[in-house]
Amino acid sequence: MAQIATGKSRKRIAEELYIDLETVKSHIKNIYHKLDVHSKADAIKAAKDNKFI
Repeated sequence: MAQIATGKSRKRIAEELYIDLETVKSHIKNIYHKLDVHSKADAIKAAKDNKFI
């Protein structure tokens, strides 16, 4: 979540973590679901509010 909050693209995150882009997309989808949000801005706000980042 911290990498998303700093503005990194999904592709860049995948490259830095040496994982497939689809894996990153899947994890982001799961994060959105668990935080009950539908956008990057809402996910970042929820993560900060809950002190995840």
